[in-house]
Amino acid sequence: MVVINGLAMAPSFHNEESGSGNRTTQVRGKNVRCTIYSPVVDHQAIESVRDVLPGWLLHWDGEPERWSSASFTSAQGTLKFNSLEFTGPMDPFGKIILGTSSFFWRREDLDQPTKKELIRFVGGTRWLVGVVGTSEVLSEEVFLKAALELARRLNGRVFNGTDLLSPGSRD
Repeated sequence: MVVINGLAMAPSFHNEESGSGNRTTQVRGKNVRCTIYSPVVDHQAIESVRDVLPGWLLHWDGEPERWSSASFTSAQGTLKFNSLEFTGPMDPFGKIILGTSSFFWRREDLDQPTKKELIRFVGGTRWLVGVVGTSEVLSEEVFLKAALELARRLNGRVFNGTDLLSPGSRD
């Protein structure tokens, strides 16, 4: 998987690594990376994540109405959301959209109508939100639930490196 500005791009999930030069070390704990593909830009929708992570502190880089990243933190872990919008031809946003569309087009396990629907949805994306969750104690499901809640609020979907997950309606 390629990661640009914290956004996961096809074809697969991976754990966050950090390093400099030739030395790379694995970050400890559970790490989750996924990307929300949204047909709308709504920075204030991040507030919906509070329902999933009650009591976690929310910090923004930038203004709350137009953040470049938003982080939820607690003693249990950190969940960071990174914003990426289209800025021009073949910018990082466009490359991710093109790469994701190509990924689904090449999938042999999908029928043609499914491929077309997925590519149509990806092509209609106006906002990418990279999600990076890290915790020593929380399960990956906690972070995925938060990403799906934000995607639900945006009428978006979550790309986990393999599939575009629909959040469904709120019970």
